[in-house]
Amino acid sequence: MNRSCTFLLLLSALLAGCSSTSSLGTAADRLDSSAHRFYDQLYTNRTGGHTANDAAMLAEATRDFNRAVDRTRSRDDLRVSFDRVAERYHHLRKQVDGPDPYYRDGRVAFDRVTEAYLDVDRALNHPDSRNHD
Repeated sequence: MNRSCTFLLLLSALLAGCSSTSSLGTAADRLDSSAHRFYDQLYTNRTGGHTANDAAMLAEATRDFNRAVDRTRSRDDLRVSFDRVAERYHHLRKQVDGPDPYYRDGRVAFDRVTEAYLDVDRALNHPDSRNHD
């Protein structure tokens, strides 16, 4: 009985650690997916103009970054691609966080983009990680 409890405690601690840190590849997939869902939501709701265009540009940048993660093992090579994502993300964030009440519904979807963006940032810039697959 004692061994079973110890094993379960160790297993739960291990799983908790795994779930709190995601690999760069997984984080890049989530960022790509969430950015495209956000763009699709704006497009479906016929949010026009500048914000929809910026969401499309972010989705394109995340797709390029995700592909770059699949192609390279060098974090230094990925930084240029991630800088493009970061620029597009922050530009779009200013619009979504602005005073326009039209984006209230979109903020939930954009929160998912933010979570994934932060996961990628952590995974890419974490000094102790050597692999990102």
